[in-house]
Amino acid sequence: MDRKTFLELLEKYRNGTASKEEQQLVDVYYRLFEKDSDILRQLNVADRERLKDRIKQGVDSQIVKNRPSRQIKPFWYYAAAAAVIVGLFIFLYKPVSVEQTRIAVHQDSIVPGKNTATLLLETGEEIALSGLHKGIVIGDSIKYEDGQIVSAEIAGQMLTLKTPRGGQYALTLPDSTRVWLNAESSLRYPAHFGTNERYVVLEGEAYFDVAKVVSLDQNGLSHKVPFRVQTGVQTVDVLGTQFNISAYAEDNKILTTLIEGNVKVSLGDTEGEKERMYHPLKPGQQTILQGHNLTINKVDVSLFTAWKEGKFVFEQEPLENILKMLARWYDVEIVYQGDKPAITFTGSMSRYAHISEILDKISYTQAVQFEMEGRRVKVM
Repeated sequence: MDRKTFLELLEKYRNGTASKEEQQLVDVYYRLFEKDSDILRQLNVADRERLKDRIKQGVDSQIVKNRPSRQIKPFWYYAAAAAVIVGLFIFLYKPVSVEQTRIAVHQDSIVPGKNTATLLLETGEEIALSGLHKGIVIGDSIKYEDGQIVSAEIAGQMLTLKTPRGGQYALTLPDSTRVWLNAESSLRYPAHFGTNERYVVLEGEAYFDVAKVVSLDQNGLSHKVPFRVQTGVQTVDVLGTQFNISAYAEDNKILTTLIEGNVKVSLGDTEGEKERMYHPLKPGQQTILQGHNLTINKVDVSLFTAWKEGKFVFEQEPLENILKMLARWYDVEIVYQGDKPAITFTGSMSRYAHISEILDKISYTQAVQFEMEGRRVKVM
C-alpha cells in the first residue's frame, strides 16, 4: 500500500466511513507495528515525543467520537493507535521491518515450480525434457532453444507437451508461434501445420504469442492462415496476436484474456462452422465461459499474465482460487478444516518465494491460519 492510499484509508477510518474490512486492515497494521520493537529505536528524541503526542491525540479523539457508552472498547483504542502510529511512520518515511513467525515446513521438500515437462510422441515414446532449458523448438526435428537435438523422428506426428504440477515450459511451434505452458497443463499440436489452418488443443493454462502466416492457394492468391486453440467446447480463432487462456478442469470455467490484436471466441464443434456464434474480443477484454454461458468483461490483463513473468498478482481474489494456484505451482495438497473461508485478497508475490512466505503474508490478516504436514496445507 502506498502512502497516498493509506492516508485515504486513515481519513475514512477517522470520519467513520471505513468498511469492516478496512477497519480490520488498520488493526493488522497495528499488530505488525507492535511486533517490531526496533522501530522506536530508529527515532530520535524529538520524533519519539511527536509519536507519543500523535498517539494520545488520535486515541483520545477516536474514543470521544466512537464511544457507545462510558465503557471504552479495546478495539477502538488499538485501532485508533494503529491509525496514528502507522500514519506517523508513513509521514516520516521510516522503514518498518516485521518479525515474521514462519510456518513449520520441510524446507527441502517443498520448493517453487521449475522448468520441467514431458514430450509425448504419437509413437508412444515419452521424452523427459531437461530442466536446464526453458523450452523446445519444433521444426524438421525437435530441438532445445540452444539448438541441441531432442528428437529427429517427428514427421507427420501429433505431439503433446505436458507439464506436471510444479512445472512450466515454453514451446516454439513450426509457424514460429510461441507458447508458454503453466503448471499442470498440456498442448497437443502437429509436427507441421497445413496451409488452411493451424490447430492446437489446450488443457490447463497457456500464454500464446501467435505469428502471422500467409499462404498461397491453388490459384496463387495469398490468404492469412488462421490459428485455432481448442479448449473443451470453446474455440479461439486468431491470425496473429497475444492472449492467455486458463482452462483448468477443476475451475469449471475458461478464461480467455486478450493482450493485443484481435481474437474471436466461439462455442460448439469446430466442424460445424455455420452453427458457431463468434464473440470478438478487443485488447483488455476477457471472456468467461461457464457451462455454455459466455460473458465478456473489461479486465486488468496483468492479473492474468503475471504468472508468465514469475509473479502471483491478485486483486480481490477469493482465497480458494489463490490456494489452487499455489497447489499447482508448489505441488501441494490443500485441505480445509471446516468451511472454506469466503474471503478475498489483493497483493503481489514472487512465484519463486518459499510457500511459507506467501502463507505467512495471508495469515497476517488473522482471517485464516495454515498448518503444514509434509506436502499438505491445512486451512483453518
